[in-house]
Formats: sequence, C-alpha cells, structure tokens
Amino acid sequence: NNSIRVYGPDELEGESGLRHACAMGREVLDAAGKALRVGVTTDEVDRVVHEACIERDVYPSPLNYYNFPKSVCTSVNEVICHGIPD
Repeated sequence: NNSIRVYGPDELEGESGLRHACAMGREVLDAAGKALRVGVTTDEVDRVVHEACIERDVYPSPLNYYNFPKSVCTSVNEVICHGIPD
C-alpha cells in the first residue's frame, strides 16, 4: 500500500490521541536533555527518563523490549553500539 494515511480528529485529539502522545514524548525528551552534563552516567539518564515517564503515566517503550533492561537507549560520546554491552 503506497497511500499516505490521513488521521482524523478522533485519532489526533484527546488524551489517547497522537498529539498528546507526541507532547508527552517531547516532555520526556526535554527532561532527559536537562539531565545531561559532563560526568553524568547513562544509568542516571535512564533514571530521569523512567521517572519522567511514570510522572506522565506513560510507558517507556524500550523497557523490556526483547528483554532490554532500561527505559532509554543511550550512548556515550556519540559512540553507537547495538545490543547491551557485557
């Protein structure tokens, strides 16, 4: 199917709508960004993201995805790795 889906008002508005979901995601991302500084650990960033999600009554999607143990995927100094390091 090559068509572009157009969402209607019922799917966009309200607490279960896409706009609300996007706003919650933006707020959690902002909270994570405020926690970033030299020396902060990825565990601390994960804690901040997890708490921000709980405060907003949303679920952190990475948590338990294929047994992933964190609420956010992070990397240090722009290093990218796939999977969970030992």
